[in-house]
Amino acid sequence: MGYVYLLLCVESDGAEHHKIGITKNEPIKRVKQLQTGSANKIILINSYQSDNYLKVERWMHRKHFSSKTEAKNEWRKLTDAEVFAFISDCEEADDNLRFLQKHNPFMV
Repeated sequence: MGYVYLLLCVESDGAEHHKIGITKNEPIKRVKQLQTGSANKIILINSYQSDNYLKVERWMHRKHFSSKTEAKNEWRKLTDAEVFAFISDCEEADDNLRFLQKHNPFMV
């Protein structure tokens, strides 16, 4: 069991960037780790808990946000609609993964 999380980083000039990531611990602990190395404010927007957290996060990166990656890191500019849809997108990915795990003998 783990979490897929959505973070917001607010830079000193007001620019906003988002990070989609995973952790096995409480997401707030990950925020504290990232905050230690950053002068910018990092805020936990939302998180989604799942047994499929690794695959859900991979799906989120590949299907929804792959074209929004900046400077070869995991911080992106997301629209408000994308931020608000985070949980429903995670649920959709998780539902699809559960279906495949149940009905596809090759899905591990």
